[in-house]
Amino acid sequence: MTLGKKKAWDCVVVGAGPAGLSAAVYMGRFRRSTLVLDGQDGRWSCGQVNDNYLGFPRGVRARRLHALGRAQAERFGVTFWDTLVTGLQENPGGYRIEFRGGQAQARTVIWAAGVRDRWPAFPGVRRLVGKHLFWCIVCDGWRTLGRSVLLLGNTDRDVGTALQFLTYTRDLTFVMDPGRTLNARCRQKLGSAGIPVRCGRVKRVQASEERIERVVLGDGAELRPDYIFSLYGSDPRTEVLRALPVALTRFGHVRIDEKNRTNLPTFFAAGDVTDKYGHQVATAVHEGAMAAMAANHVLYPPHQRL
Repeated sequence: MTLGKKKAWDCVVVGAGPAGLSAAVYMGRFRRSTLVLDGQDGRWSCGQVNDNYLGFPRGVRARRLHALGRAQAERFGVTFWDTLVTGLQENPGGYRIEFRGGQAQARTVIWAAGVRDRWPAFPGVRRLVGKHLFWCIVCDGWRTLGRSVLLLGNTDRDVGTALQFLTYTRDLTFVMDPGRTLNARCRQKLGSAGIPVRCGRVKRVQASEERIERVVLGDGAELRPDYIFSLYGSDPRTEVLRALPVALTRFGHVRIDEKNRTNLPTFFAAGDVTDKYGHQVATAVHEGAMAAMAANHVLYPPHQRL
């Protein structure tokens, strides 16, 4: 596929998670020529089921929701190309976006590239995500009701999340990397709640499709939880944006206002790559819509403005 023949797209959306797809649907319906670039490795590509997104009483798989959103955007003329963005430069006509396989010119950009989760480093970790390994208590804490849970965390903030799991179960174990420490108050809170703390890294996990058989730590100790939750956090995918004067937070998220505008008048951001709202499917869809409406507004020519 060659995109170089097109002078410029009205909008290039980077990322095809809920935020990017929502933005694409809106831009297509605004009759703006829209290209979506996606590396196919976002959170949507994992195997988890979303049980808290409105309208799906039995839940919906993230991949299924992605397929539905893409088909919806394509219905309104949006073009998709599965590729990784490698460079982004501002120029008088908007932006030049470089990606594996070519480049494209965009009058506006909606950056919805999401985050890169920090997973534990044991073999086969990816295949467990969405089945036995999760990262979000808001999304998946409910599934731990009355079950045994292994919580992987290293910071005092992770302890705060660990304590929140007591809403669902008291069968919790907190595992932190060797050499890491918690403050006295955190240790006291965990102790009072009956949550044991162990030092070690997960060496391997033996699991079937139905359940975890065992978790082996570096010292040889074996645990048999029903679920594992990684509390390590994530990093926003904003490395490519370092070449732009776009404002980022101290943790690297894109700064946006209430309409998902950045400090650059034709550059917008939505979804987990920002930190204005909670990282949920519902908020991502909202942000994508807001970013698209803001982008559409700046694209109106003079004869359509008062």
